[in-house]
Amino acid sequence: MVLADEVFPPFFSAGCKFELLGERGNGVTTSSAWQEKYTEAMLELNRQELPRRIEAAEKAICQRVEELKNEAAPASAEELWAINDALRGLRVLAKTECPPERSLRAGERQSEVAS
Repeated sequence: MVLADEVFPPFFSAGCKFELLGERGNGVTTSSAWQEKYTEAMLELNRQELPRRIEAAEKAICQRVEELKNEAAPASAEELWAINDALRGLRVLAKTECPPERSLRAGERQSEVAS
């Protein structure tokens, strides 16, 4: 049996690890497409590839939210919590690992002007 801490970095929350591993207390599994995309983004090591992975994960999450809106049965609290947690994680990842190019270019321009 693989433990969640062996697969996911420590910044994954416990609830998100639980959902990503597809283990649910009531035996019901949810659509895992968004979870797979989220995992791919969080584990991506190539900085050039990371923005694309983050975008794909966000798109898959949005699709899942739309699916949940159209389902007859209400969404589980666990999945909604995991979706919110995943979106927060993606925002933090994007902010820390994918600095905006505009700010980099602005810094380059400032140094050119100062020269």
